[in-house]
Amino acid sequence: MQYITEEQIDRVASETCLALSKEPKVTVTIRQANGRPYWEGGINGHFFRIKADTPVEVPRSLALLIAQSGKARIESEQRVQAYRKTGGKKVL
Repeated sequence: MQYITEEQIDRVASETCLALSKEPKVTVTIRQANGRPYWEGGINGHFFRIKADTPVEVPRSLALLIAQSGKARIESEQRVQAYRKTGGKKVL
């Protein structure tokens, strides 16, 4: 198995940064979740920490990632809610 080198990682991050900088910008406001005052995520080695409850302009693909992660969080919370209320469920 061949491992990725630091130079390859830097090149991916640089290419990603360049591609993101060319995208149209979208204004998003991330709502605070689970008491965290920020959202964290990354695209191909380029990472972001965005303060919650503050409008910010981001590249369109980052806005899509933020929306998808929010939907996944809500869906997972809904799925475990039944287990939290009853202290677990009996598996038949």
